[in-house]
Amino acid sequence: MKITIFNGSPRGRKSNSNVIAESLLEGAELAGAQTEQVFLIEKDIKQCLGCFSCWEKTPGSCILNDDMKELINLYLESDYVGMATPVYNMYMTGLLKNFTDRFLPLVTPHLQRKEDGSFYHEGRVKHFPRQFFIANSGFPGEHNFDVLKKFFENQNLVLEIYRDCGEALQATVENPSLIEKINQYREHLKKAGSEIVQNGQVCGETKDQIHSKLIRDEEYMEEANRQWNEMLEETDC
Repeated sequence: MKITIFNGSPRGRKSNSNVIAESLLEGAELAGAQTEQVFLIEKDIKQCLGCFSCWEKTPGSCILNDDMKELINLYLESDYVGMATPVYNMYMTGLLKNFTDRFLPLVTPHLQRKEDGSFYHEGRVKHFPRQFFIANSGFPGEHNFDVLKKFFENQNLVLEIYRDCGEALQATVENPSLIEKINQYREHLKKAGSEIVQNGQVCGETKDQIHSKLIRDEEYMEEANRQWNEMLEETDC
């Protein structure tokens, strides 16, 4: 089994998205899966031109010469694919959005109607991987993910991870109680990765554990404001 995560954080390997993704992949690997995380910031991915050449002139293939052909092949070779992103302006990053825009060659121009009355392009390939989604926000609270949840509500994902207070994942040894919670959180993520491999789904208890609070909203907000004030004061000097 192959599980791949495409990480759309501009911070790449230093991102909070990576903290979440690497723990989930670690659990999947321990359960026997082959795993890989791709950091989109390290790849050459040009913006879709909207030219529809992948439908007309070169069906199924984009005319742009960059890393997307390799990444699409990796996507299709995977049994499970995760998309990971921090929340930017209540949505995914431009890196991840640009990456998903380039999947246009995987469908045809022909329209079809779903039972719910919505429309979609028919798939060009016979099999698509099952998908999951990871998002983290630097804000406390759950409303930061409303737009993303709405986007994915009809996509039958294996797992959706919405992590508020994301910067808490960078806690230092100065906060041992928070570090203990983060270590527990990472163990829950490993369990989720293992369950995907073993069962093809994640149980409700594990999902609840993944979304348990790391830190109280008020405490997080107070600490975040304190750190920013200190940095701004240093800049003024």
